[in-house]
Amino acid sequence: MDKAIILDAGEGKRLRPLTKSTPKCLLKLNEMTILEHQLSNLSKCGIKEVVLVVGYLANRILRRLEKNNFNLKLRFIRNPIYYKTNTVYSLWLARNELEEDIVYLNGDVVFHRNVLLRLLNSEQDTCLAVKRGNVGEEEVKVKVESGVVKAIGKEIPPKSSYGEFIGIAKFSKKFNVLLIEKLSEVVMEGRINAFFESAVERTLESYAVYAIDVSDLPCTEVDTLGDLNLAKKIYSLIMFGEGGRNG
Repeated sequence: MDKAIILDAGEGKRLRPLTKSTPKCLLKLNEMTILEHQLSNLSKCGIKEVVLVVGYLANRILRRLEKNNFNLKLRFIRNPIYYKTNTVYSLWLARNELEEDIVYLNGDVVFHRNVLLRLLNSEQDTCLAVKRGNVGEEEVKVKVESGVVKAIGKEIPPKSSYGEFIGIAKFSKKFNVLLIEKLSEVVMEGRINAFFESAVERTLESYAVYAIDVSDLPCTEVDTLGDLNLAKKIYSLIMFGEGGRNG
């Protein structure tokens, strides 16, 4: 597996005014931006090609990556209606890129690279990185039975969830055939502002998607200023501290 897709089209409204003139993925953790941190991890884990779905302030992202591509082949897909769509539409725009095995990342995840290695090294062909523990109403939650994901979405009651899907996954070519079908269903229904997990939910009855526990590894999604401050601490831990056990 040597290809990844990152969704970076969103406006990051909850982080304004920081995102008024800077896309969320270019917010700095330290010397690196969130996006550069992700690309560095992908490169170190053997990924060779990255497709980025961009929208809000897309040209700033392209200019930033002119300076350093982390030895990756980078390609871009534009979501021209990013302001009224969500991740299901952005991933649907990239559906032609799903004709092979891929790593999937939300564009706002800060994570120890062993999270990615744990997915890549799993014997399961399709799996989600999941952090167990207390979860809130806003998190994308999963229900799991015998390691298999049985439900996914924000609407799952926190008390009945196994944990939080952190926005990093491994999808096989075989699974992607079904995923493309379900992405298209959601989009054709006019639900272009849905999360891509709504399409994944529709695959679960006919395909085994596994949960990989990464609770022992530093990782967080960045949606708010509090999340960003936590991400900076996690980044410092990863770079200068213990950073978690090998996966």
